[in-house]
Amino acid sequence: MKILKIIAFTLAGISVLLLILLLSMIRPDIPVEHLKEHYADETSQFIKIDGTEVHLKDEGDGPVLLLLHGMFASLHTWDHWAENMQNEYRIIRVDLPGFGLTGPHARSDYSLQASMYLLESIRNELNIDRWTLIGNSMGAGLALSYAQLYPEQTDGVVLLNGGRLLAAARQNTSDADKDEKIEEPKSEQTAESAEAHSSPEARQTDATRQSLVLRALGSPSLRNILSVLTPEFIIKASLKEVYGDPEHLEPETVTRYYELLRREGNRQAYLNRRQDRPQQNSGLPELPEPVDINDTEVPVLILWGLLDSWIPVGAGYSLHNAIHHSELIVYDDLGHVPMEEDPARTIADVREFLNRAI
Repeated sequence: MKILKIIAFTLAGISVLLLILLLSMIRPDIPVEHLKEHYADETSQFIKIDGTEVHLKDEGDGPVLLLLHGMFASLHTWDHWAENMQNEYRIIRVDLPGFGLTGPHARSDYSLQASMYLLESIRNELNIDRWTLIGNSMGAGLALSYAQLYPEQTDGVVLLNGGRLLAAARQNTSDADKDEKIEEPKSEQTAESAEAHSSPEARQTDATRQSLVLRALGSPSLRNILSVLTPEFIIKASLKEVYGDPEHLEPETVTRYYELLRREGNRQAYLNRRQDRPQQNSGLPELPEPVDINDTEVPVLILWGLLDSWIPVGAGYSLHNAIHHSELIVYDDLGHVPMEEDPARTIADVREFLNRAI
């Protein structure tokens, strides 16, 4: 009997300690006005679009580039690009709804229709006739979708570790950040064509660098927990996954991701996005019929980090196979955010492409 009491007291003590540990990891939302003091500056603009105050930056002069970030990121992921390219190009960066200082969409509408309305509204608001769209991950999907829906306004497309091809039947479906089915990669080397020899190393990379964060986010219960229990060490671990070499990860980068994720409403926006709820009677204009990208003259450059554990390199080869006039470069030592991990190399490749393409 005495042993049972000791066991009971021990289990109760462990339960209390676990509860205290969980409570210590709860992180409240951060008011947007506080975050603006750190992450907005004289180049920031806030434009009301579809009821949402959208944060963007408009810098430089020349041919227009629209830079679109990926999941959980913000326009700051392009800081080095903007700094190094604004002498040659007009750089437009935007915090997409649900991220950064923009925060959640006013109607919780994260559909492709709402995303395209956002981009077209920005283009019209800033008096832009044509632009080149450059996106990473989720942003790459939006960039390629835009080129298929609005080829007349598109000078070119650059896809970094992401992108998707539309079908007419799917044009109004929601959740613009879903990834396409991943095919087997054909090479781990820089490629002009996807007809290179099959690479066991590339297949092994796809098989072994599976994202633990994505596995966790695949569970509805864990997603709900992580929307409240988001200590900084979890964010740091997530960012180490998306870098090919975690040594490239700067402490201020971790802090930025961590604080902007906690912008009031952003974590709940991610849950709303995953619920994939169709919007009825949004009042937005219907999307045009998507065109086959191969029937257009829109140049396409695909950049991919071989060490990507979120969207393996096979997806890049699949896109390259599908878009006949595309160019593909694979970086053997980079991960899911190559523009952030190695801005100098990625900028050089994009600049060379733009010099030929536009």
